[in-house]
Amino acid sequence: MKIRLISGTCYIAILAAFFCMKIFLPYGDFYFDALIYAFAILGTFEMLRATKEKTTATQRSVVYVFSALCIPACALGEYFKGWGFAAIGICVLVLTAVLLSLLVICHEETSLEGLGVSLLSAVYPTLLLALMVIANHAPAPAALAEFGFDSRILILFVFVVSPCADSIAYVFGRFLKKYFPKKMTPVISPNKTVIGGIGGLVGGMLGAAALYFIYNAAAGSFAEMYIWLPVYLLIGLVASVATAFGDLVESCIKRKLGLKDMGNIMPGHGGALDRLDSALFSTIAVYLAYAVVCLLV
Repeated sequence: MKIRLISGTCYIAILAAFFCMKIFLPYGDFYFDALIYAFAILGTFEMLRATKEKTTATQRSVVYVFSALCIPACALGEYFKGWGFAAIGICVLVLTAVLLSLLVICHEETSLEGLGVSLLSAVYPTLLLALMVIANHAPAPAALAEFGFDSRILILFVFVVSPCADSIAYVFGRFLKKYFPKKMTPVISPNKTVIGGIGGLVGGMLGAAALYFIYNAAAGSFAEMYIWLPVYLLIGLVASVATAFGDLVESCIKRKLGLKDMGNIMPGHGGALDRLDSALFSTIAVYLAYAVVCLLV
């Protein structure tokens, strides 16, 4: 328990340090991009190590190259031209073409299963983390600028709401499961209960509410609270659902591979993917919510 607390504290400290660099240093967004890049490399290594028996060395090399190039291409494309999604699309098209070409070039040693696993190892986590890069560079449209609804709040949503949802879900599951023992997904993740899932929703909304008040207090403005507080709560709710789903996806992958943890870089927690699983899907939910808000305002 002690080592879990220490490694968790170190993880939070690293996130906080890079977020502060994002806010206070020139070209600060690129510092947080560097952290996302490190997550992508570590996560890709864990995925390819876990699936080593199903892929060839050539396929793994291709996925490593994709992981090494996709995040920088996305960051630079988004920063200079707003072409982050185009950069991602080009990287994915090239990756797919190369992996398909290996069916011909290395026909004897390349299987369709290996092709599928290689694509999965590229999507999870690098492609999903590329969306976090897009969020990290998200501008605030003129109508939202006075409310500070930009990349800073998006990153905070991902890395504040998800831990809050996970923590309250754990508390609800730990202390209430004897009264409400119904399992959420008994096959995929036997320890998760419905009451824990409800706790996750509560935790996500509490985290969003705390984020609203702290963030706006720091900005010195609570303009139109009757609109923005419900918006924050709704994003917190959606992000907490995505958090729970991301955790289940990771559990399913590990169960399919016969693993307890994807790695051991964080003692007591597992690997990078064991910490990022919920954040990956939370990023999708938060960015989609941001896009909807931009369209409506």
